[in-house]
Amino acid sequence: MLTAGEIAFVREHLEDDVHGLLLSGHKYPGTDIPKCVRQIEGLRKIRYKVPEWFACRQVFIPSVLAAEQCSSSYTAGYKRRFVDRDGPVLDITGGLGVDAFYFSKSSDHVIYAEKDVALCRAAEHNFKALGAAGRIRVVHSPAQQLWKDDPRIPYASLVYADPSRRDDAGRRLYDITRYSPDVTALRDYVLQRADAFLVKISPLADISRTLSQLKGTVQVHVISSGNECKELLFLLKNDKEIRQEPLIVCGEDFSFHQSDEILASATLQKEGGYAVIREGDYLYEPGVSFLKAGAFALPALRYPVKKIHRHSHLYTSSVPVPGFPGRKFRIGGIIPFTSGNLKKIRNGFPKANMSVRNFPLTVEQWRHKTGITEGGPVYLFGTTGWMSGEETRMIIQATKWEETI
Repeated sequence: MLTAGEIAFVREHLEDDVHGLLLSGHKYPGTDIPKCVRQIEGLRKIRYKVPEWFACRQVFIPSVLAAEQCSSSYTAGYKRRFVDRDGPVLDITGGLGVDAFYFSKSSDHVIYAEKDVALCRAAEHNFKALGAAGRIRVVHSPAQQLWKDDPRIPYASLVYADPSRRDDAGRRLYDITRYSPDVTALRDYVLQRADAFLVKISPLADISRTLSQLKGTVQVHVISSGNECKELLFLLKNDKEIRQEPLIVCGEDFSFHQSDEILASATLQKEGGYAVIREGDYLYEPGVSFLKAGAFALPALRYPVKKIHRHSHLYTSSVPVPGFPGRKFRIGGIIPFTSGNLKKIRNGFPKANMSVRNFPLTVEQWRHKTGITEGGPVYLFGTTGWMSGEETRMIIQATKWEETI
């Protein structure tokens, strides 16, 4: 792994230019500069992603790719909710080991399995350095062979898989049947040996299509952070345990079934419950988890807000609604979208944060046409809503509204 001298070198040069270090290796005789540079690059990847690991000086990063692909402490910690403390947990695509490490915070019986022997050795070292070695057993085996390679593998309360989503040439794969391992082929085999199978899928994947491929899914969790969808988790169980359509979870306080959204959308269409936008009202932009999950109409039924248009996915209210799951704004003005007004906007708002929902321009095109730069307290939403009884393309000028207690 790393010698005491290498650890000291890495930490001392953590902020240095790595290319400069590689070119000046002659200045540090007896130090394996390429090895240290890999550590520096790997530690930079996990500095904010997995701060607990970054803080441990003995942690060894076997490859920069492993650091890039590992779960964050937030997403790994989220998965602890699926753990039964009394039952074994198997991570059959171990990687850097972050998920197995966080599983071990809720279970004393975790098995980390990985087909790459170098990753296994690094994980074994890191678990010991982090004080988790007594709770995690490392097994060198590909997921497909795990139970054959090690007959001591117990019946598990949970099996977790984060399959590789790239081919041998590094190209991104979109068909989950081409992931490695193929979790669709492993499903039945795993569920004969575990109560539940938790599968991490690309955040770019289509949820409905994936549900048709992963039979036995009982829950889908859409995990977001920093207004970005980070992971999709599909929880599978035996068919005999399935009582209804899968529950889609968008956050601690919001979950739904797809039939709920279909009914909500039909209700809004029938009742015509779309808002007229007014200056001084409040504007709500739902969190990215809602948009990814397809919860477009439900917020208007579960919260005292109105949707501004069927396809715009923005909501408004005349009084503030604390607890709405998303960003909240106070509307300062509504500007009809015309070529003349587009030119005037630049003079009024030379700097602004811009967003589009159901709008003919992308943010990039809009910035190019107006020259408005990013930043400042002003937010401009290009969207479609209702004005004077007519469907109108418009620009909503707003500022952030913070809830106060």
